[in-house]
This record gives sequence, structure tokens and C-alpha cells, in this order.
Amino acid sequence: MDFSHYSDSSVQMGVDLVNTDDVVAGDDKLTSPDVLEQFLMDHEAACGVLDHRPDARDLAEVKDLRHHLREVFETDATATAAERINTILADSGAIPYVSVHGAGAHLHVEPRGAGIAQRLGAICAMGLGVALIEGGLERFGICDSSTCDDVFVDTSRNRSRRYCSDTCTTRQNVAAFRRRQRSSAAS
Repeated sequence: MDFSHYSDSSVQMGVDLVNTDDVVAGDDKLTSPDVLEQFLMDHEAACGVLDHRPDARDLAEVKDLRHHLREVFETDATATAAERINTILADSGAIPYVSVHGAGAHLHVEPRGAGIAQRLGAICAMGLGVALIEGGLERFGICDSSTCDDVFVDTSRNRSRRYCSDTCTTRQNVAAFRRRQRSSAAS
């Protein structure tokens, strides 16, 4: 029985938000309020319907939040990850309340009437908090690819995930295969 509304879609939204900043290539995918609006529409299952269109201030606040969410993935200490999640929750003004809509009663923590960044902060931090509590910090990862620094939450049974996506996994496997082929051809 899952007692938390803050699970898969909230965690994925947090991961996707962090990954809008390609730190290796220096490419920021959140380039405008319109792009932020599309991101939010793509994650409507987690964040709900917008009460206003994002503006430049919302964009700047979400980019700041994104930086703080990345810090959760970059730490190697559970206590530090928990502290960073708690700081995001406090900064967002998260207040728990029971909501009855959709599939029935469930818990929300996002502040009513708050800005977009505060809502996202509360939702993503709750999702990552649940993932930290239920799976441990070893489930939080940064891609091992030399050309990628995207984050992920490992949902594999054996906690063996090393890459953020199938694309990076394939790219690394092909590169390793080619190195082996060159090495055996040179011998």
C-alpha cells in the first residue's frame, strides 16, 4: 500500500527539472517563461494545473530551485541530502493538507497560493524525500558517462544503474566495444 502521493511523478519531475541544465555542455534548456510553461504542462500529473503563466521572475526562481535540487544528488551523505531537502521544503513554505479530488483523499504539501518555484520546490522535495526514506541515498545518481552529468533515481532491483538513460548506456557500451575491437586488432 502506497501512502504517499509524492512518488514517481514528483521524483521524475525533480529529476527532469535538474536535467534541464546540461552542466557538461553548458546548455540551459529553461530559456524562457514559455519553455518553463511547457515543462510544467509536461509534468501536470505532478504539479497540477497552473494558476498563472510563468514570467521572468518565476523562471529565475525555478532556476535557483534547480540548483538546490542538484545539490541533493551531488552529496554522498544521507544527512546532508536530508538537510538540503528540508531546506527546500522550508523555503517553499510547504504546509501539509489533505485534499479530496481525483482518486480520493490524499496529502498535499505545496503551499496554497504560492508561486511556481515554491510549488515545484515542495512537490519535488517531497518526492525526493520519499525516495530517500524508502530507497536510501544510494538510489540517487549522476550519470557515469564522460559526456553527461544528468541525474537519476535508480529504480532497478539490484541498485546497479550507472547511467541516466538508455542513450548514455548504449553510447558507453558501444565505445567500450570499439575500444576492445581496436585493442584486439592491434594485438
